[in-house]
Amino acid sequence: MKWALLLIALILGAIAGTGWLLDPGYVLVRISNVVLETSVAVAVLMFVVGAAVLVWLLQLLRRLLSSTTRFADWQRSKSARVENELQQRAVLAVFGGDLERSAELLAHENQTNRRDLDAQQQAFMHTVLAAYTAHARGDFAKRDNILLASDDAVAQVPSLGPMLIAQWYLESGEAKKAIAPLDSALATNKKSGRALSMLASVHIALEDWDAAEGAWRSLNKLAQPYHTGLRLDAYEFQQREDFHNPILADAVMLAKLLARRASAAKEFEALATWQRRDIDLLVAWASELRVQRRAFEGADVLAAALDETWQPTLFTHWLDLVIVEPGNCVERALAWAKHRPADAHIQEALGVFASQTEQWKDARNYFETALKALPEKDLAKARIYRRLGLVWQALGDDHRALQYLLQAKP
Repeated sequence: MKWALLLIALILGAIAGTGWLLDPGYVLVRISNVVLETSVAVAVLMFVVGAAVLVWLLQLLRRLLSSTTRFADWQRSKSARVENELQQRAVLAVFGGDLERSAELLAHENQTNRRDLDAQQQAFMHTVLAAYTAHARGDFAKRDNILLASDDAVAQVPSLGPMLIAQWYLESGEAKKAIAPLDSALATNKKSGRALSMLASVHIALEDWDAAEGAWRSLNKLAQPYHTGLRLDAYEFQQREDFHNPILADAVMLAKLLARRASAAKEFEALATWQRRDIDLLVAWASELRVQRRAFEGADVLAAALDETWQPTLFTHWLDLVIVEPGNCVERALAWAKHRPADAHIQEALGVFASQTEQWKDARNYFETALKALPEKDLAKARIYRRLGLVWQALGDDHRALQYLLQAKP
């Protein structure tokens, strides 16, 4: 049928063409001083071509407008996706306790005035909040079910998602479960000091010392600090008497690892500056060394820290380690006293050392200097009065000894 129509069209075209050749006729168009004269056939052809060109231009214009609209929609969609991603990461950072990271993400958030988030974003927010609520209440089974039902929506947010889940496991005492999400976070960012720190804490809690050493070496190799301060006391379930968390604190975990090293002094020098000033870490480290009957190494660590930055709390712990057998620690205390002659704590410690070796006159001088350095109503004065009473008793002056002992009473 199609071929028949085509044949008829060709025949009719041939007849019309022959007629136009015999009598082409003409078309005259005059505009002002311009005159256009042509045959009917050429005029018809020009009209058809002009109409075709006009239709083509209209279609082209429509496509351009449509493309511009689609491009604008794509741009808005892309902007929305970027904003959603930033919001997701910021929420995870807040729940993970990484407020600096959250502030950084929110600072780069696209400030578009959208009335509400899309359904996917709302579902994500609902999942995170529901899981966080269940975790904070101690309902770990519900927390895990929420995460599973969300098709790992939280875990799929690069780095931050797996780290939040790992921290939840750490806080709930499920240390072994934290390994998989931390490995996932490190696969995304191998230089994450926080992830490596948490992984080291996990292996220490599990007493997997080789793996813990590996995480610690990675931190040192990458020049990343050991992050401390995971939230471990912010939830209702942790107030229960039956709650037991193997991860007491990151500082304690690192102290356990450092105490296994042969040379505490070298390990101290290798720490970052801010870690050498971390009182919790240093005290925990010295305590671990004391448990291992290496109290003098613990004292050396605290003394090295005091040489760098004087902190009365560290001095108290240092004195507690060396008080029974001072040894060469007396010389160190004397060196500190030269730079801090008005420090009552050092003077009292020197008085105790002198008393242990029965150097009673020196002890008396140190205790009296300590008394003068203390404020009038300082409670520590009662302790020093008692020490002075014993010193005067050893010197044979019972009357003065009694006076000081009476002043020591509240």
